Amino acid sequence: MSELISRFTALPAYGIGALIVLLLYGLQSEIRFGSRARKVRAGESDRKSTLLVAASSAVPVLGFVLAMKAGSPAGSMLLPQWFRHALIPGLPGVAWMGVAFGICGLGLRLWAVLTLRDRYTRTLLVQDEHSVERGGPYQWVRHPGYLGSLLCLNGIAVASGNSVTLLASLATTWGAYSYRIRVEDAMLVAAFGRFYGEYRRQVRALVPSFRSSPLASRSGVDA
Repeated sequence: MSELISRFTALPAYGIGALIVLLLYGLQSEIRFGSRARKVRAGESDRKSTLLVAASSAVPVLGFVLAMKAGSPAGSMLLPQWFRHALIPGLPGVAWMGVAFGICGLGLRLWAVLTLRDRYTRTLLVQDEHSVERGGPYQWVRHPGYLGSLLCLNGIAVASGNSVTLLASLATTWGAYSYRIRVEDAMLVAAFGRFYGEYRRQVRALVPSFRSSPLASRSGVDA
């Protein structure tokens, strides 16, 4: 236990901040309201997108761990020089910006989850009582939970201070979430037709749109 504490305290302050964000992200990912939401499993409409998103999330986490080890004797022996020397300019200020991105992402994800409550699931599934969510953060962005996850994961990559980690994180997470959004939008168009089509025309997927528009019912599908 003492060795674990010493390793933790040996991290730079921004590394400790990013690690806390990462732990909170993991805990937040397990939030479910209601037994049915906890029991939902991926169906055919998911098209392996949940698995792809989970795999992509491991890239910034692994990169962060390796970057924090880069300056240690073990890191000097095991990690290639091109990785150890691939520092992001502007440290530590840029790393603290990454921590701030992560905190913003946590807040946005929590807002999305609290808006949907027992309708929030990690897999893609439309149930009979679902309709298009237009309340809370969904009035400005179609997928606030995904935007929050991208902010968290890539914020951790920025906080790693390693440009290789950041580039790998951006490529994998944006690729995975772009695929997830395409799959989810196709599922929702099939389920809700013109109602979701109209919502998709009015509100962007990940870039907030603050134009005022009439809100539909406060119910939805996922985050």
